Amino acid sequence: MKRSRVLPLYLTFILCSYLTLIEAYGQNPLLRELVKEDQASRNGEKIARTDGERIKIVLALIGQEALVVPEDKFNAALVLQHTEGTYCDKRLLSKSPDNYLLAHHLFQSAFESGYKDARYFIAASIDRYLSFTEGYQKYGTNRIINQETGKEELVPIDRKTPDSERAKYGVPPLSELLKRFPEQAARKTQ
Repeated sequence: MKRSRVLPLYLTFILCSYLTLIEAYGQNPLLRELVKEDQASRNGEKIARTDGERIKIVLALIGQEALVVPEDKFNAALVLQHTEGTYCDKRLLSKSPDNYLLAHHLFQSAFESGYKDARYFIAASIDRYLSFTEGYQKYGTNRIINQETGKEELVPIDRKTPDSERAKYGVPPLSELLKRFPEQAARKTQ
């Protein structure tokens, strides 16, 4: 009981301290720190905070309107892109796929505000969202590990998306994607 009351106060103190720094310097240093942790954890380093803890902090910053510059939106979206998943019946499921949709909108906003590094991530984030909610992707950026073979496979790709639209976001043509990785069979709907 005490821990649940202490953590929000501690989190509030940290966030308020960082908000003061944002006002003084522009880009949010806490978001930069969270992205460094996020990327280090992707590279196998042991990090004190979990993906879930980083996501909670990002959501709190969004709620406090602490994403001031395009880099803040990009950094917040990168953390949200790594929402935890779990396997159920040999299928990877997201614990909160709406985080991917929020990430998509943040990447798009960052790009439209001049942050060009967000371009590819606009496609990748909507692909991730669609992969976990609809069972297919639009552009072909999302791969998962086949639990039986242990090999990477593309989540089924919507054939209605033209290569010209893929190129707009820096995604290779469909034929090139399919040369690199096999595509999963589409899920059967019930």
